[in-house]
Amino acid sequence: MSRLQRSFALLAILAAGVVWPAMAQQAKDQAEVDLFNAILKETNAAQKLQLLEQWKQKYPDTAFKVQRATFYMQAYQQAGQMPKAVEAGLELLALEPANFSANFTVASLVPFIGSNDPKIWAEGEKAATALLRAEKPAGVTDADWVGAKKQAEIFAHQTLGWVAKVQKKNDAAERELLKTLELNSANATVSYWLGEVIRDQKNPEKNTLVFFCFARAAAYDGAGALAPAGRQQVDAYITKIYNNFHGPDAEGLAELKRLAKASHLPPADYKIKSKEEIAAEKEEELRKNNPLLATFMAIKDGLTGSEGAKFWEEMKGKAMPKMRGTIVSITPTAKPKTIGLAMSQSKEAEISLSPETTLPRTLATGATIEFEGAEAVEFTPNPFLIKMNGGKITSGLPEAPPASTKGTKKSAPAAPGKKTTK
Repeated sequence: MSRLQRSFALLAILAAGVVWPAMAQQAKDQAEVDLFNAILKETNAAQKLQLLEQWKQKYPDTAFKVQRATFYMQAYQQAGQMPKAVEAGLELLALEPANFSANFTVASLVPFIGSNDPKIWAEGEKAATALLRAEKPAGVTDADWVGAKKQAEIFAHQTLGWVAKVQKKNDAAERELLKTLELNSANATVSYWLGEVIRDQKNPEKNTLVFFCFARAAAYDGAGALAPAGRQQVDAYITKIYNNFHGPDAEGLAELKRLAKASHLPPADYKIKSKEEIAAEKEEELRKNNPLLATFMAIKDGLTGSEGAKFWEEMKGKAMPKMRGTIVSITPTAKPKTIGLAMSQSKEAEISLSPETTLPRTLATGATIEFEGAEAVEFTPNPFLIKMNGGKITSGLPEAPPASTKGTKKSAPAAPGKKTTK
């Protein structure tokens, strides 16, 4: 039983004690008075439940059914029998629908008793709604009521959010759970529930909030944190979904957990990008800084993607746009006809080019060339290699050496005063 629940149980006991002066007049006999007094003084939950059973069996039609239901509700909570405490709370509400302690007990416990009964969910929702409308009970000071009312509002919104969650009303659940965290941010369970309902909305614009809520449940370790085993499970989950969505990023994940530990909501400018968004940004940067490499990477992505076979059929036999590559092989070395080109960061040839241009013997590996107009004629996916024929090398070939003059005749110098004939 939480400290708050114990405080309301005490209020209920005090309220029950108010009837003591009337006990002598309304009790069936002195034995009922003695039994009531014993129950009121008993501090052991198991013993109190036994005394309550005696009272119920001996005096089923007592004039003090409200007090008896109150005692049952308290004893079950004290004994850790929360489903029974809810049953007793509902019995008490049947007698007094506005009973603050009963509404508080039912509303605060329904999400945690493991019930799959929609009727119980409805009772929890009803009790939570009543708490939001509750007025100060008799015998409670104004100062105590301020704190009690706030706690009641927290539990009311929490239960309304949970009920909407199990009913798959995710938008309503989101509103109520956000309100709960607004009133009490130190509630890792609610952060986890919020992550679930927003995830199930499948709204890409809320992806960052989904990750943040789960990270909050995993990283937060103050009052209201999950148990260590629960935190460990959620930590494994957030690591898995973060890496699947964003890509492995130890620093990014650590930053997410650091922020989530400190706050229940992400900073306004915080965003977790998807792998697709990151790839698109890199592609855009590549197109801006190295458009020729970007051209090849677009072709490679198409050939290695899920529609690779279709992409090749559309590409086969067509002249390729201008590209740039680094020479990694020359075949044959004496009179080169084909060159292997590494196009990206690969050390292996990704394109085998047989250009129409006569290749110089001085061609060497490591040189960078640009070419265009080559026809794609063959493709193997593993290892990745595109064979291209024809086209022209437009940049990167070494300049041809000057023509040799060996073996040619030199013209004699003309005699003075004479002209040479052509």
